[in-house]
Amino acid sequence: MKVEIKYRDGPARYGILEINEKKVEIPNIMFVSTKLSKPPDYASIVGSLNPKDNKEIIQVQSLGNEIFQYKINKNADFTIPAIFTYPASMPSYFHQSDISDEKHWCIVSGNKEGHIYINNRNAKIFTLANAPYLFPKSEIFLKNIILLREKIGYGSLLHLPAVANPSNLSLLVYLGIDIVDSISLILAAKKGFYLFPDGYYHKNEIPENLCSCPACRSSKDNRILRHNYNMMIQEMIRVKHAIKTGKLRELVEKRILISPHLVEKFRILHSRYYNYLEKRAAITKNSALIAVYRNAIEYPEVVRFRRRVIERYRKPKNTRILLLLPCSSKKPYSFSKSHNLFRRALLSAGNHGVVHEVIVTSPLGVVPRELEIVYPANSYDIPITGQWYAEEKEMIKYILRKYIKINSYDVIISHLPEALNDIVQEVIPDVIYTNYDHPTSQKSLENLSRTLKEYTGKYERIRKQRFKETLRCIAQYQFGRDIAEEIIPDGCKVEGRYPALRAIVNGKQIASLSEKRGLLSLTIEGGKILVSKKRSLVKVDRNVKVKGSILAVGIDDADADIRVGDEVVILKEDNLYAVGVARMNGEEMVDATRGEAVRVRHHL
Repeated sequence: MKVEIKYRDGPARYGILEINEKKVEIPNIMFVSTKLSKPPDYASIVGSLNPKDNKEIIQVQSLGNEIFQYKINKNADFTIPAIFTYPASMPSYFHQSDISDEKHWCIVSGNKEGHIYINNRNAKIFTLANAPYLFPKSEIFLKNIILLREKIGYGSLLHLPAVANPSNLSLLVYLGIDIVDSISLILAAKKGFYLFPDGYYHKNEIPENLCSCPACRSSKDNRILRHNYNMMIQEMIRVKHAIKTGKLRELVEKRILISPHLVEKFRILHSRYYNYLEKRAAITKNSALIAVYRNAIEYPEVVRFRRRVIERYRKPKNTRILLLLPCSSKKPYSFSKSHNLFRRALLSAGNHGVVHEVIVTSPLGVVPRELEIVYPANSYDIPITGQWYAEEKEMIKYILRKYIKINSYDVIISHLPEALNDIVQEVIPDVIYTNYDHPTSQKSLENLSRTLKEYTGKYERIRKQRFKETLRCIAQYQFGRDIAEEIIPDGCKVEGRYPALRAIVNGKQIASLSEKRGLLSLTIEGGKILVSKKRSLVKVDRNVKVKGSILAVGIDDADADIRVGDEVVILKEDNLYAVGVARMNGEEMVDATRGEAVRVRHHL
């Protein structure tokens, strides 16, 4: 059995499972047969229910003590092994089942303590057998799912039986589930319920012509079950597409609104399992971050951005005046009409080199101008209402207080809307306000220009080295301050037109700024700096040869803090061999045996 992951979106994965010389996509649905209906023609993973046949019978117990018996289907791509489940409240030893497929399958059960016993470490597919009992208990369910996912690693698949339906499928896959089954669909059909991604209807209350799927357009038997199958497979198609385009969380947010229990799981996941999500969250994405809900301030890439701003970033050395500005709907901010107006006011002041622009926004908190090209600051969308939730206010207060404590200024000027100024006032009492009615009104802009001219005139005129400061600040955010000082030293020369900038040190190019990634791309010379600092290292087998990519099978070791999209250096026999971009995180590089691990840019 072989597993190759091709796309990742947080914990969710899309890839290919190869078994018995057959290939199937994951995530996927295992369809089981009933006495009255066979699996649909499009089913690639199937099981059979035939209690009359005493040979090779396996069973799974679903919520409500209903027993499903699976007969191994010789024509299926593969089937599940025997599953015996116990309630999560049972003692730990009840969950230590010895039943497993010696080749590739392992059956496990979870409990309220989150202690999962795995008796087959060589397995490739792990089934959380008592998932139906765990699922209604959000905290216990998430604890067991995440613990099991962490234990089995990236090269194995996680199967969740008797839980999935069109409403919760996207959330389950978002959690890291690779295989679900059709048991819940069968149970719903037996009870007369039509399932949809946005809810369900009983057959006695469903409006006429509500659905136009093939099953509902016909008068054949098993209409409800066939309808449920159609809804499930269509939802799986949407889920796979969302993973490929990096938009699965947005799909999850749409689906969970039908159920407080699904919202509960989503909120617990983001508030308590940051580490699990963050190491699976890419450093940069091609899709925009949609932040329409309050819990967006807890998204892993958002929290990581705020932490790096506080822990790694430091303001440009010569700046003395802090100018707080509102965000804009267009990203990066500099390309917006409002920020062009702010820029004119700043330039009219004369000595603008002493002014440092910082944007105050939700869900990111503060965004220094130099980082506006970095994800997610370069592409996030929020609803503009002029009102701020309590959670947003507290977050902005916290991050602004931390930022001011670390980055010292002589003068702080706020050109923020009144609602934000009220927040700023609680954190920084001595602030000069320049906004009258609206930040872009003529009166406000004139006041901003006049105030900047007054205060910048008190300092010696400084020629602002904007592009060098931008590169150094991005390097700080990306690698940390110690490495940034070597990649962009004081003697660094910057060439090119923003944002296509190049850093030249001693006549050699060290790095270039990628507009697409919003990060620095290193040359071999730049890679030497990471090697000297022992950071972002990937060690490969001595026989590995570069062909545009380095595959996971050739990797011996990798730093655990590497994230998808990170700049990495490849070592062969402890010598610098290449530089490139991580396509897996560090843990997966070590754990996986298939797939592209590093996209190589330069090699020796």
